[in-house]
Amino acid sequence: MNVLEVRDLMVEYDTPKGPAQAVHGVSFDLAEGEFLAIVGESGCGKSTMLFAIARLLSAPARMAGGEVRFNGVDLARLEGEELRQVRWRDLSVVMQSAMNALNPTLSIGAQLADVCRAHTDWDDARIAARSAEVLDMVSIDRTHLKSYPFQLSGGMRQRAMIAMALLLEPKLIIMDEPTSALDVVASAHSCVRWRICDAVSASPFFS
Repeated sequence: MNVLEVRDLMVEYDTPKGPAQAVHGVSFDLAEGEFLAIVGESGCGKSTMLFAIARLLSAPARMAGGEVRFNGVDLARLEGEELRQVRWRDLSVVMQSAMNALNPTLSIGAQLADVCRAHTDWDDARIAARSAEVLDMVSIDRTHLKSYPFQLSGGMRQRAMIAMALLLEPKLIIMDEPTSALDVVASAHSCVRWRICDAVSASPFFS
C-alpha cells in the first residue's frame, strides 16, 4: 500500500518578472516501510519539493499544479484543523535548520510533552516514558530531558528534533539533510540505527 503518491507536482516562485518554476512535473510513489532518497545539486528544488509535500510553502512560493495524496487524502485540500490533525501524528518533518527550531525557553522534555499534549490524550506517565524512549533512539541520555537547548551541542539539538519527529510514530517522516549538523561518526551511526528501527513504521525522505 502506498503511503504517499505524488503526481506531476509543480512549484513556482512569484517574481517581478513572472513565475519562476522550481519543481516541474515530479511524480513518485512511496510504500509503507520504504526509504526514498532525493539527490541533486544545491538549488535544484529538493527542499522546495519537500516543503510542498508537507504543505509548508510560504510566499512567494506556491504549488502551481499536481497532486499530493497521503494515505489516500489530497493534502492540498486540507486546511486548518484538518491539516493540524495530520501533522506530527501521521506526518512529521525535520528541516535542514532543525537544530535552531527548538524553543530556547523550554526544556527538551517540556517541548516533547507539548507535542504529545497537542496531538494525543496521553497521561503524564506515558508522555514521560515515550519522551525518554525517543531520546534513547537518537543516542541522547535521558537526563537531557531536563536540559535546555543552549545546554546541548548543535548535533544534539539536531538529534532532539529528530526525536520529536519520531515521537508519535508517524507513517511518514520528511527529512531535509537531517544529519548535516552531526559529526561524521555520529552521522554514520545514526543513519544505520534509525534506518533499521522499524518500530516507528516510518518512510523518511533524505535529500
